[in-house]
Amino acid sequence: MTESSSLSPRQLDLDTSKSITEIRRDYINETYVLVAPKRQNRPFDMRSHNATTLVETADSPRLDLQTTVYERLNSEGDWITKVVENKFPALTSDNALAFGKQELVIDTPLRNVAFGELDEEQIHHILLTYQNRSVALTKLEHIAYVAIFRNDGADAGASLAHAHSQICALPLTPPKVIQEAQLINSYIKSKGQSPYEDIIQLEHETQTRIIQESDPWLSFCPYASFWQMEAWIMPKQHITSLADCSESDLKYLATHLLAITKQLTQLGVSFNLTINQGSTLQQRLIIKVLGRSVLSPPGGLEVMTDLMVNPIPPESAADWYRRGL
Repeated sequence: MTESSSLSPRQLDLDTSKSITEIRRDYINETYVLVAPKRQNRPFDMRSHNATTLVETADSPRLDLQTTVYERLNSEGDWITKVVENKFPALTSDNALAFGKQELVIDTPLRNVAFGELDEEQIHHILLTYQNRSVALTKLEHIAYVAIFRNDGADAGASLAHAHSQICALPLTPPKVIQEAQLINSYIKSKGQSPYEDIIQLEHETQTRIIQESDPWLSFCPYASFWQMEAWIMPKQHITSLADCSESDLKYLATHLLAITKQLTQLGVSFNLTINQGSTLQQRLIIKVLGRSVLSPPGGLEVMTDLMVNPIPPESAADWYRRGL
């Protein structure tokens, strides 16, 4: 039997006393989640949440020594973040059957320092790097969409310990993004306003799922959280892509992002960070943090039906995040 890297409900310290089991639908998409807090109490034979911790050693690949694509330099001339070519890309510019470009963003020169352990200034530099590369890659011929993400921890798909993110320039717009754009257009025609405004209004009225708020951003756990401990950071004004963000916007975003990722890192929770940029002017930029195998990984019901069972109610997750601010 292999060890699980999941946590126990006691380790997570969630308050689910007011939670009920119910099926919830996503704000926009035709996706459903079964919020099932009682699933937290099911027994496990083995549990060791440090089983899949990644550690950088002297034998680890030196990502920072790969061919540099883009650099940010500080006043002393040392690099702050660095973008290099992915040595094992799934997409390349010389393959018509899988055309595209893949890059790695080296988040920090420091070894064995996780994203959630960086300071706000460094995360701001990382966001600026995302913005610059996204703008540059979008201008390339035959590139339709730029996907930016990071896999943090082994349960989230990371294989290397050194803190890094990935950027994929795709020759097509993902069908999921296209479908969402169509649903948003239909929503606007039917309701007369953007669904994002209604989401923000709903979360302000409910209050229980809000984590943190600043002038430009609202961070919250979405009503139908598909992933455990899922958190969204949404601009309160209409911003479609990173290119539309001011430097001030990115500084505030760094504050929100650190508040969420720091807590997950301290508890040893793996997560995916995704920068969801719009493909149409009606769509809005959303930064998502998705907890992976926090209490338990997806099982047969999820694989068979695409109905995700989430044992952590988003209201309980938001309360947990707020207590850590």
